[in-house]
Amino acid sequence: QDHFVRGSTTTKDKIPLLEQSGIEPYFLQLDPRINGDDVTSFFNVDTVVLNIPPPRVPGRITVMQQQADELISYLNASPVRRLVMVSSTGVYASKRQDADEADPHPPETDNGKGLAAMEAMLSEGLQASFAVVRMAGLYGPERHPGRFLAGRETSGNGREPVNMIHLVDAIGVITALVDQPELTGVYNACAREHPTREAFYRKASELTGLAPPVFTDSEPQPWKRIISEKIRAATGYGFVYDDPLEGLRDLS
Repeated sequence: QDHFVRGSTTTKDKIPLLEQSGIEPYFLQLDPRINGDDVTSFFNVDTVVLNIPPPRVPGRITVMQQQADELISYLNASPVRRLVMVSSTGVYASKRQDADEADPHPPETDNGKGLAAMEAMLSEGLQASFAVVRMAGLYGPERHPGRFLAGRETSGNGREPVNMIHLVDAIGVITALVDQPELTGVYNACAREHPTREAFYRKASELTGLAPPVFTDSEPQPWKRIISEKIRAATGYGFVYDDPLEGLRDLS
């Protein structure tokens, strides 16, 4: 969309893939200090989209706080005027509730706690315009849900609602926030429809020809239903796949 894009990867094998996509590649690691290619050059841009998965290390909450502190130092010394952070709806506890951006239930997992800490530190410490998009479960051509639980035993009874977002819509909401720098704060991003886990993963398995998952419990697991009306109203973005079952059919 007429944007000049730089992209970083922690894996050198992925550099050719970035180049093939028209992205200027950088090899960078944040562990928790930034090292790799020319960091100053990388941040010599107007806008940054930050998408860092929680590290799989002991003490990950502390590590993520250190990562946030490192990023604040570099970003505040750069010409960056806009940061969009990709976070997760895992920052909400599962209390069998509808969860919008004002949900009062704090995260229960270390991943959720670490992401919430990063959000807060960046919000308080950055000089740039800052927005957070909390993504629901991502699926798409390279992340087909039929392979997630195929043939496996899994907890719950399958009647829990799923919170999903198609790759097309994940890109769409990020682009909308990049293009509207006046929008700040936190935004959920999730399909409007919430089929049950059984309906969603059974359909996904059926479309891939794999065995469906087996739900082992008589009672549902704790769940939440993500509400994402705020981002629709703020950005005007219209979701392509508000029904995850329709999104599955288009993957096949």
